[in-house]
Amino acid sequence: GVDFMWETLPGMAKDGAKRESRDSQSEQQMADSSRTGARAASPHDSGETAPMGKNTQVGPGVTVGAKAKIAGHAELAHDVKISGKAKVSGHCIVREAAAISGNAWVHGHATVEGNARVSDHAEVAGQATISDKARVSGHAEVTGKARLGGRSHATGSSLVKDQARLSGNARISGQAVISGNAHVTGDACVAGEAHVTSDEHVVTLTDSEGVVWTAFRTRNNGRQIIKSRTLVEESEAPQALLKATAKAWYSAS
Repeated sequence: GVDFMWETLPGMAKDGAKRESRDSQSEQQMADSSRTGARAASPHDSGETAPMGKNTQVGPGVTVGAKAKIAGHAELAHDVKISGKAKVSGHCIVREAAAISGNAWVHGHATVEGNARVSDHAEVAGQATISDKARVSGHAEVTGKARLGGRSHATGSSLVKDQARLSGNARISGQAVISGNAHVTGDACVAGEAHVTSDEHVVTLTDSEGVVWTAFRTRNNGRQIIKSRTLVEESEAPQALLKATAKAWYSAS
């Protein structure tokens, strides 16, 4: 099997041209904004300044690295840390102890708060909310009115959109798409070609040894199985799990 949850998949089709486009758009937006001099927060501060838009709001206690970019009407408050080449723009809000790092981009009317983390090449947009200790990493994208809370984690090339939610210890990876009003929670682990549009498309079972099994819907009403964090063959799955998916959505015919 493949451990999808710790594997950052290379940029897929949706992570290539689209992200190159949004990067160039972001660069232009930031170039058009006037800048003020936020000091680079580094023990080796070279005197560089972080680009800041004239309409941004950066409160006391906020740390912005020299290569990070803040533009538009973005609002940063409390103990926020923006580092690496991360970009924060639009009308988004980043507050409390949230951190944006790597080449991540937060924009639109998104909110990142609590102890949430957005890193690598991840993107948070629309009216999405990332809170508590949730994480978005890899090439994952969270948009629409989607919400991540608890200790949930979206990574790989996954997409969470519409009004979908992740909570608890839920993890999604691979090319998984969580949409509609779906709510993935508990210890569910979803990866591969998942296409989850409602709660019933994810079924979990904890066996007598404490191992968590997750069955989830794929495109065309298919089914994949994960044991702990590893994709396995259906023949390995407990019969109770397979029967539960048959009642929920799956039909072999």
